[in-house]
Amino acid sequence: MATIQEALDAALDHLKAGRRVEARILYGRIRDADPDNAEALHRLGLLIALEGDAAAGLELIARAIALDGTDADAHFNLGALLHVTLRTEEAIASYRRALERRADFPDAEYHLSEALQAIGRIGEALDVLGPLLVRHPHFAPGWRQKGDIEADLGRPGAAVDFYDMALALDPADRAARDRQATQAAAFAARRGVLDGRGADGRLDLRDVTFLIPFRADSEDRKRNLRWIVSFLLKHGDTTILVGEDKAGPSDVGDALGQDLAARCRHLHLTGNDTPFTHKAHLINRMAEAVETPIVALHDTDIVVDPVQYALARDAVMRGAAMAFPYNGLFFWVMGREVHRFGHTLSAAPLNALCPRFPLMHRNSPGGGAFFDRATLLEAGGYNENFVSWGFEDDEIVERLRRLGLGVERVPGPLYHLEHARPDNSTDQNPFIAANKAELERVRALDADGLRADIAADRLRRPLFSSAG
Repeated sequence: MATIQEALDAALDHLKAGRRVEARILYGRIRDADPDNAEALHRLGLLIALEGDAAAGLELIARAIALDGTDADAHFNLGALLHVTLRTEEAIASYRRALERRADFPDAEYHLSEALQAIGRIGEALDVLGPLLVRHPHFAPGWRQKGDIEADLGRPGAAVDFYDMALALDPADRAARDRQATQAAAFAARRGVLDGRGADGRLDLRDVTFLIPFRADSEDRKRNLRWIVSFLLKHGDTTILVGEDKAGPSDVGDALGQDLAARCRHLHLTGNDTPFTHKAHLINRMAEAVETPIVALHDTDIVVDPVQYALARDAVMRGAAMAFPYNGLFFWVMGREVHRFGHTLSAAPLNALCPRFPLMHRNSPGGGAFFDRATLLEAGGYNENFVSWGFEDDEIVERLRRLGLGVERVPGPLYHLEHARPDNSTDQNPFIAANKAELERVRALDADGLRADIAADRLRRPLFSSAG
């Protein structure tokens, strides 16, 4: 009669050879003889998960680890199941425990890097991949993951190179081949934008008006407006409209200075005598006031690589109603890097350092977007039931999609320049609950209901003021 260990060895041979039915039968028999056998629980849990019952598989592997926490493979497989069930932080912890028990574990390092990237901890993901690829330069999935990170960061040329490396090691890697083709196209589009710059080095964005809603609620805001306007004019031949909705005199001249202010258009709505902006109302009046076929909403405090502006404009010209000039990654730039940007008016240092910046959002709808102007206004513009900050960007994406209109993104991240945050720009403002309720109301409507709202002007309201 075979010993328990001999049965375990035979079952593992079945599992490695893909004979799952035989492996499951044998692990079941081992458990009949030894119900608390940690290896049998672990491998049986893996088999059950592979058959589609991830919850039951997780439970069995967790029991195995409770009985014997020394098995690196058990921690790794637990991490993999947590990962695919989107319990990513727990997966990261499991992968790290696997590596504590087996320092040289390429699959665990690779999956750890994937999990870290998935939640925006890109610098940590690179810290894991670097040593892995030094020790195992022929580990093809690691090079593919390196390509995935470069693609995420909007660096298609580097991504193509890393996918090339992965394919040289594993020509059958369809994922690497498909992603390489996508990044090669992105690189060609980016190269085309750069080759089309004028003699002064600027992009031709004369068909775009940048709409910058502005409230001088801190010295940081005034500084950021000055830098952002300077950045846009340095890199693009375009029109800028700065809008305010505040009672009393304008703050634009003080923020920009006379020469820079003279290079911008200005719209000043004077009826709002509160510390809270009515940004949605202001944006609509700004969009109505310009004549270019494309308008680009641009917050005071955000930066993207200028090429991404041209790519977003091109997406709108191809038929998108709305195009984000970034891929959803929303990095927070703080301290000296904010001032470095103000000194250089260049996105290049931000692009180089971004893996080390905190990630505010991974799939952000805010910061800026390009629109076909006529389509935006026909679709109701921004929803003026939103006051102050919060959920207005989510709502317009939801509404346009429900109306069957295209919403696209272009490669590359967005950077948010640090600034002081009075209540107007935090979720502590008194309108946040009403704003969220309006988002949920719109989400409950179908396309016909939205069209009825638009036709009845239910998305419009007078400029907010202390009178209500």
